[in-house]
Amino acid sequence: MKKVLIAGASGVLGMELCKLLSQNAGIALRLQTSSSEGTEKLKEYSNDIFIAGNEDDFTGIAADIDIVVSALGNSVSLFTKNDSSFYQTDLYTNKKILEDAEKNQVGRFIYVSILGAEENEKMSLPGSNRLFEKSLETSDLEYTIIRPVGLFSGLHDLGIMAKRKLVPVIGDGKAKTNSIHQSDLALFISEVLEVGDKLIEVGGPEIHTRLEMAEMIAERFDAKTLKVPESIAEAGVILSSFSEDIKHKLENFKYITTHDMIGKSYGTRTFKEYLENIDENELP
Repeated sequence: MKKVLIAGASGVLGMELCKLLSQNAGIALRLQTSSSEGTEKLKEYSNDIFIAGNEDDFTGIAADIDIVVSALGNSVSLFTKNDSSFYQTDLYTNKKILEDAEKNQVGRFIYVSILGAEENEKMSLPGSNRLFEKSLETSDLEYTIIRPVGLFSGLHDLGIMAKRKLVPVIGDGKAKTNSIHQSDLALFISEVLEVGDKLIEVGGPEIHTRLEMAEMIAERFDAKTLKVPESIAEAGVILSSFSEDIKHKLENFKYITTHDMIGKSYGTRTFKEYLENIDENELP
């Protein structure tokens, strides 16, 4: 039986991995979360739960583990306040897990990074991901780095704005992307769990422009799209410097929505289907 550690298990992608891998009789799970709330969410999938946050000791987290899957990272939502920086969580906390994995001679480490990490090392979010990628690349472990285009759930911010009847589109909206459903990404990870290329960039089955996606969101919530010139969006990033967390999220949001972000096509779930299944009462 393979023993798999899922770091960031109580997050959106982590939960999908828990649901999927817990159904495999040949896998035993150890699940990492940083809170008691996370523990409650994970109890049905494993009784081997490692509770530790950024400031805690991760010694022993990888003891007796065959494969580590890290979906650990800060929230990118503008409506969720992070208590730590992207560097603290996405880089340094993942490095604690990696160090323990090396110490315990783990066979394989899968890291869920972000598309664009290599091209945008000076930005906080992709930069912290890229620095951890480099740590993994120079480790003694067999590894796979997965760079997803972006999850459908990462677009909930636009749904929240749509409830207030406006969906912003930065620039001309012509940038293209093939975001992926978190369940499809979890399935993809399960397929490369034991063997896979060192670097994989993956997206969903359909390519849309950012304007097309905004229009689908607007239709779903009976809202309107609003084009925001890039110069104004850039000014917003600068003016948000009173909050480093917001500044870095806006910086990342502006970049990904104004550049083509396309990965290897995978999965079956479409963005329109995903929107139809959103319970707007669950959005703030």
